[in-house]
Amino acid sequence: MYLPTTNRRLLTYLAGATISRTGDEMSGPALLLLAMAASDAVSTGPAVVAALTAATAVGGPVLGVLLDRTRRPGRLLALALLGFAAVIVCVALLLGQVGVTALVAVALIGGLFRPALSGGWSSRLPGVVPARELPRASALDGLTFDVAALAAPVLVGGLALVLPPAYAVALAVLAILLAAPAVHATGGMPRRTGRPPRLRQQVLAGFLVIARIRRLRRATVTSVISYAGVGLIFTSAPLLAERVLGKAGHGPWLLALMALAALIGNAAYAARPDRIAPDRVLAATYCVLAAAAGSAALALVAGRTPVGACCLLAAAVLTGAADGPQLSALLRIRHRDTPEEVRGQVFTTAASLKLGGAALGAALCGALSSALPVAMLAAMAVELAALLSFAALSCRGPRT
Repeated sequence: MYLPTTNRRLLTYLAGATISRTGDEMSGPALLLLAMAASDAVSTGPAVVAALTAATAVGGPVLGVLLDRTRRPGRLLALALLGFAAVIVCVALLLGQVGVTALVAVALIGGLFRPALSGGWSSRLPGVVPARELPRASALDGLTFDVAALAAPVLVGGLALVLPPAYAVALAVLAILLAAPAVHATGGMPRRTGRPPRLRQQVLAGFLVIARIRRLRRATVTSVISYAGVGLIFTSAPLLAERVLGKAGHGPWLLALMALAALIGNAAYAARPDRIAPDRVLAATYCVLAAAAGSAALALVAGRTPVGACCLLAAAVLTGAADGPQLSALLRIRHRDTPEEVRGQVFTTAASLKLGGAALGAALCGALSSALPVAMLAAMAVELAALLSFAALSCRGPRT
């Protein structure tokens, strides 16, 4: 069957994005399981995963600048994927052989490549489809994150039942490697004239563009605030499962339910992406996430009862149903309002800032783990703060 060239390129893009992001989602839990099997130190696995995450927040702006400088961004992204896969292999081989400090140092290098799988990849979408198809393609791009978030724990958990953890790590690496040709095919950029600015100036330019364009600034600031609440809820999943469902091992199933709800919500949004403006979708997700955190707090109050279980399941569904469309709305806003010459910078910088919000929420969860109802109320307050910030930023400054 013949498909138009743009459709074939979009299918290639979506397939590659889904496979690579599934590999990325698998890498964290797979390395955690491998660390538990290969090292006596309980903190080794979390330290490695934390290093990968922290370096991602730093590497995003730099990768964005390099993407905007090169005429072959697809090739650069493919090399970044290969670099990330190589670091995962190195960490897996070194587990149990060297100390935590050396492992963290290697993981930090890998985190610098990691933004290629998120904002870096999404920044290439305008080179794949015409402008008129970008809203729907952007919503489909958001779906790839949800599919990956749903597939990864199933694959890692399923393999862990029958095979050693090293096989899950190998499958994650294989997925990332298989996706490299797809991102390489996303096309190049037109030749630019003149001497490019210095790297430091260009990194700063990405932040300045976000600060200058009102709708982009509003979406970035409020999503960073919101993701602190999302990070708090996601990180609390095992604790919530233990307090309400009686077993911390049910935590991954809560995360899978969140991912499934995100997939369904995003699919519904992708079917009619122009029906509601992405800015309104973004604001609506903050309300839904606040309700999700409130439902989780009620579940903790009800405890190990049918009411508590229902409230917790509702919280998981609401969290996913908001998280999925929020990402798609963010991608649409970035595509709509970002100047072409700084597209890579804005996408990777905004994604890194949002990741920083999630990391802050995870840290807040650790600080409030002994007072979990307070943590959920804090998550609800954070989401309401994001909503209020959205309203405040809608009224300030000229619209550029």
